[in-house]
This record gives sequence, structure tokens and C-alpha cells, in this order.
Amino acid sequence: MSYLYQKKSYKKIILNTEDAIKSVGKATAGTGNSEFSFANFNTISIKENSYLKIDAVSADISTDAIWTFKLDNISFNQSNYYNSDKDGTPTILTRCFNGKSSLMLDNIALELPPQDIVEFKLIILDEAGNGISSAKISLELCIVEID
Repeated sequence: MSYLYQKKSYKKIILNTEDAIKSVGKATAGTGNSEFSFANFNTISIKENSYLKIDAVSADISTDAIWTFKLDNISFNQSNYYNSDKDGTPTILTRCFNGKSSLMLDNIALELPPQDIVEFKLIILDEAGNGISSAKISLELCIVEID
């Protein structure tokens, strides 16, 4: 019996809010520092159905607020995504950065159809609807083809 090795497409993207706030040419930060647009990178071409996953997240926030991360300006499989907040923008992460809570990053994924991504819009809000103010957050995303 022989096995054929099939190489899967794998892309790593790091979105840093500090870059969005300081560098208008690289990305822009919306009002209240809750919306961050990243558009100055090469087009990310997804040729096959893929998963978008969170590999890592870090922040210089130490409050007890629960932060919700949403990703806009991308196509996703809407028939496999449900959210009780009645917002069509997919939630990719919910996290508290107080040092007491933990997060299992395995198996959290958003299914993406084939597309060309030219811009990411990251929306970060706490449970009261406030943005991150002057905090710095770095989010590491991975896009990998589905088996």
C-alpha cells in the first residue's frame, strides 16, 4: 500500500492593534479603538475550503472585562456559523485578560470558502460595548486547508 503526501496550504497572519493605531498607511483604527482595518499586505488567496484559527493572542490589559473579537470583510460559511448576539459578523475569540482565566485555542475555527482576502477588519469590544482604549493586542491567525 502506498500513500501520497499532499501538501496543504498554510498561512500565518499577525494582526497587531498597536500598528493599526500608530501607522495609518499600514492600518487604520476606528472610533473608540474598537475597529481596526489591516489592508497593507499581499493578497491572501484561498484556493480550497479552509479553516481560520486563532494560534495565539496577547494583550497588555489586566481588567476583568470579557473581550469579544470579531472579524469582518471576509467570506465565511454562514450555514456552519451561529451566534446568539444577532450580529452577522463572526466572533472568532472571546477572552478575559485578567490572568485568572484560561483559554483553550484548539478546535476553534471559522470555515472559509475559496476567496482572495485583501483586507481584515478586526472589531474588539468588551461586554459594555467599549473599545480597547490605549491597550495593545496582538492576534495570530492561521488559515489552513480542510482535510
